[in-house]
Amino acid sequence: MNPIHRMATPTWVAGLKVTTTKCRNCQRSLALRQFSARKAGIRMRDSWYCSSPCFTSAAEQEFSELLNSGMEQGKHVSRMPLGLILMSRGLLTSAQFREVTDEQKDVGGEIGELLVRRGSVSERQVTAVRATQWGCPVFAMPKHLVPTMIRVPSTLIKLYSAVPLHYVAATKLLLVGFVHGIEYGLLYALEQMTGCKTQPCFVTPSDFEVQMQRQVRAEAKDKDATPNEVQFETVHTAAEMASILCSYGVDLEADEVLLEKCKGYVWARLICGARAVDLLFKAG
Repeated sequence: MNPIHRMATPTWVAGLKVTTTKCRNCQRSLALRQFSARKAGIRMRDSWYCSSPCFTSAAEQEFSELLNSGMEQGKHVSRMPLGLILMSRGLLTSAQFREVTDEQKDVGGEIGELLVRRGSVSERQVTAVRATQWGCPVFAMPKHLVPTMIRVPSTLIKLYSAVPLHYVAATKLLLVGFVHGIEYGLLYALEQMTGCKTQPCFVTPSDFEVQMQRQVRAEAKDKDATPNEVQFETVHTAAEMASILCSYGVDLEADEVLLEKCKGYVWARLICGARAVDLLFKAG
């Protein structure tokens, strides 16, 4: 993001298509040569901002609205608990169920994970039941699944226990695999940040780990195409977030900024040509 000077690019330059852009904040107009328009100012929410002060002011308002938004989903309640479904399918005895519920009262934890740890059922059986509870399919992980080129910050992958599995470029459909339960807030954020249409499914914890490692290895091999990721755990005000975002935008000469709230974070993505940099601000 480069702040512009008051003198606009001459419109009489022969052979160049000229467009006029108006700053959303100060209403200043700028005539831009098409090939160089990308490096003047920055775009956010379909609006263009001509300078750092204009962008920072608008970004602070956007951060404030996101921090005060209540977009998080309510807790999903299944008609039948996981343990009872396993018993109804003959996969779990009543004695095993009583033992694991007693353990859960003592040590806490999720009942499906406790059952797998005790060896009462397999993780695939637990995953199949979770998928039934949410009305979604189970993704059968092939041995040589190619990592998607749709990047998701590793912080969010671990936070949600969700990983991108498969992307269909022709339809812009992104299949996202969840371990414990579907987080619709993440799916919405992914659609807003990537332009994809998302579809949820379930994967086993083991398959989740395998795919996550595949993503890490693929990103390590292709560093130029991999978005950087920076976390800010102690920045809480909209003004601070906007100032940091603007500073990164100027340093990276970003073309555009995408913003969305995702559970405990505000996710900002700086688009810098073919590169993307993710900033994650702890919300609250």
